[in-house]
Amino acid sequence: MANVRRFLSVLLVLAPITVMIAAVVIYRVASSALSPLSTMVRRAERITAERLNERLPVHDPSDDLGQAVRVFNELLQRLEDSFTQLKRFTSDASHELRTPLASLRSIGEVSLQKNHSAAEYREVVASMLEEVRRLTHLVDSLLTIARADGGQTPVHLSVFSCIDLIREVTDLVGILAEEKQQTIRVSGGAELTIRADRGILRRAILNLVDNAIKYSPSGSEIVIEVQQLSERVTEIAISDRGPGIPAAEQTLVFDRFYRTDEGRSRESGGAGLGLSIAKWAVEIHGGSIGVVPGSAGGSCFYVRLPVEDERRVSE
Repeated sequence: MANVRRFLSVLLVLAPITVMIAAVVIYRVASSALSPLSTMVRRAERITAERLNERLPVHDPSDDLGQAVRVFNELLQRLEDSFTQLKRFTSDASHELRTPLASLRSIGEVSLQKNHSAAEYREVVASMLEEVRRLTHLVDSLLTIARADGGQTPVHLSVFSCIDLIREVTDLVGILAEEKQQTIRVSGGAELTIRADRGILRRAILNLVDNAIKYSPSGSEIVIEVQQLSERVTEIAISDRGPGIPAAEQTLVFDRFYRTDEGRSRESGGAGLGLSIAKWAVEIHGGSIGVVPGSAGGSCFYVRLPVEDERRVSE
């Protein structure tokens, strides 16, 4: 019994000390374990719309917390890219809208400085209507892009001949080619069919052909070829005789408001949105678009689309 009493006495003395030591150890271990989380919380509190370049620190990428932080940082990167694109788009759109508005104001102010004849006033009105036309086209393009980004553009699929769509486009822009004494040569088989939204795809091809006419010299030939590259892919190739596009800029030309330094300027009437809209219109159908140097000079823009299954067409 004496030994038991001594053991209990020692135990009563050591128990508080043991508990205190254990509490200190647990506190330090918990603090060490939660320190990265506290650091991440403080860093996350500093992240705002103006500081989206901030990233949470990753202490151990292999554990669950590290993987969660990695996913969160990737989310921040996507948000930063979206905000940057939105700011650039807003800035570019404002600049593009300012140009025709400034021209309209300038034309109006100059015409009011003195009296003009009826013929001169008609010229003034014609100039103002031309600027209004450019402004309307720009606003329509901006609305198309905004709806595309918001996923608000409905896609109505149908099966049709690819060459029929090409001829429909050439009928629309034929007058523009005739004004520059240009010829448009179309080749391809009527049996090549695709399943797409005819209106959306027509706008893409129309933008490409319009560019070819705009930047090709007078009296030149524009060639549009439709061919089946494989069992699954149909290609539409539009070759112009323009100044060509440098290799370093062949992917950039599809960016919004982008213009190459040579041959493609604001004076030609474009806003740098046609190719961007064409890229969206093609990719929404699961296709691809690109540009390569033309075999006879100039540029060759190609559109590659999935081939429609003939068995589905016959149903």
